[in-house]
Amino acid sequence: MPSIFNNKFLLILTLFLTVTGCSNTFKHVGGMLKQSIVGLPDDNIPAAEIDNSPYSSIYARINNSHNVYVLLALVEAPQTFPATTIQAQNAELKWISSDAGMLVTRHGRLLKTVNFFYGDRINISSEQIDPLMLGLHLNSTPLQWTSTIDWQPGYHINYEQRSTFSFVIDETITINEKPLTLKKFNEHVVVPHLDIEYDNQFWIDASNGMVIKSNQKIAPNLPYIEITLLKPYEFKDNK
Repeated sequence: MPSIFNNKFLLILTLFLTVTGCSNTFKHVGGMLKQSIVGLPDDNIPAAEIDNSPYSSIYARINNSHNVYVLLALVEAPQTFPATTIQAQNAELKWISSDAGMLVTRHGRLLKTVNFFYGDRINISSEQIDPLMLGLHLNSTPLQWTSTIDWQPGYHINYEQRSTFSFVIDETITINEKPLTLKKFNEHVVVPHLDIEYDNQFWIDASNGMVIKSNQKIAPNLPYIEITLLKPYEFKDNK
């Protein structure tokens, strides 16, 4: 994944883990950070190795470059004040690559990127429920959605986006050496203020609505990132 290798970023994480390492959550992050420093291999990880790993994982690539193997480092509730209780519906998955890049997803939607070479998505938000969260495989799911997006470089804050979803085709793709038949959906996005339009694609498991693969534009004037789910995260309530 193209990103700026930032030793300061790793140092901050290391210090953070030193003072918070007693919790189970941060022990998970500590293990991930250790592997990140050592370095993780790119491209064509054997299926058995992925399946046997204790970590959830994805492949990510930008603009059809090579795949980067990325592990799940942290699962959190949205960072709000007062604090929000973490639930399966709002869990944000934070994936960290071996070169200190990070992306944050929820129900397959890219929410945020950190330390990407081309620029970063800072946030995407909406007062409406994301159709990805409701499940695009359901006939009851609305196919219209309005959101706002923030990104950098530059001062790009609170730009409105209008999305229209449509079913494309049932498609069989091979992931982790297994053929999967998935429902492919297109999200046509209009950014009125910039007079820009673009399309995202999502491949959905028809049994549960999970996003298995996606191709999403990081921001209206930034590249696409393709995300392929290798080993899903299973939410567990640790109360």
